[in-house]
Amino acid sequence: MIRIADVTITRFADLNEVSTADLLAYYNSVTGKNTKQFLKRAKGMQQVWALIAPQLAQVEGAAQEEPAEVTPEQAESVQEPATLATVEAAPATAPSTAEEPAEGAATAEAKAKPAGLKARVEDLLAALASGPRTVAELAGALGMEQKKVRSTIDTARRVGHTIACVGRGTFALPEAAQ
Repeated sequence: MIRIADVTITRFADLNEVSTADLLAYYNSVTGKNTKQFLKRAKGMQQVWALIAPQLAQVEGAAQEEPAEVTPEQAESVQEPATLATVEAAPATAPSTAEEPAEGAATAEAKAKPAGLKARVEDLLAALASGPRTVAELAGALGMEQKKVRSTIDTARRVGHTIACVGRGTFALPEAAQ
């Protein structure tokens, strides 16, 4: 178990609860450096996570190898959701250094799922098959934010689909594809 300034760290998102000063103090104490500040808080969180992740993996691995003996009295006091907490304690992957999450781990977790956009390309193409549609219409039809719809259009273009912009914020498939 890793604690930084009275905050138990079990996943990357837990670092959001730690102040930047405490992150910096922890970083300096572990690395032996005398860093005065991080370039950005997100970069500092990534650097601290890089130090913590291997330790959490060791702690988790040791906990799985050596089951503790439990007396019958203790077994009654243990709650069933403990297994759920163990699953949640698995460390999240830290964003790569190329990605600078502007608003913390929630953004990082969203960026960590690009495969979701590729899966939605087929839904996008089906929605555009009926004719030109605006980004707002596509967002409503696909149940996505407008920003995600635009990203899905870009993803579809990257994988080889032709999607034409036929007006301000309006997209369509070529007539041959409809």
